[in-house]
Amino acid sequence: MVEGNSISKSLSFKVIILLLLILGIGVLLTNNITAYLQGIVLGGIFTLLKIKLMEITIKRAVTKTPDAAKRYVQANYMLRYVLTFVVLFVGIVTPTINSIAIILSLLTLKVAAYWQGISEPKTPLDGSVEFLEWEDDDEPSDF
Repeated sequence: MVEGNSISKSLSFKVIILLLLILGIGVLLTNNITAYLQGIVLGGIFTLLKIKLMEITIKRAVTKTPDAAKRYVQANYMLRYVLTFVVLFVGIVTPTINSIAIILSLLTLKVAAYWQGISEPKTPLDGSVEFLEWEDDDEPSDF
């Protein structure tokens, strides 16, 4: 299983690959390349920021009590939805930005998350997974 920060890096990398794929296909199919590119850039930057926001939320939530963590995660979840709505609204209202490109670029996070789940190594069915224990420098090791 991939650890903390490398999960967000791996997910961001997959999002960028998908954005470039969508950009390449869209350039061939659209008449207004500039508007399409603006939509991909706006949606892509926002998608990458959402990944970073999720990473920060998880890192801060694990330091809180269970109830406080639940409220904190729910509040950040709603914040991400509101921000997504704002980006979609700006894209739809602004005539120089292709709204289909924004929608496609926002959906890359979903596709990248599925891709991430498929590409990770599988857990054995018998549940035999090795866990690493934290060792403090102050405490003597058992080994």
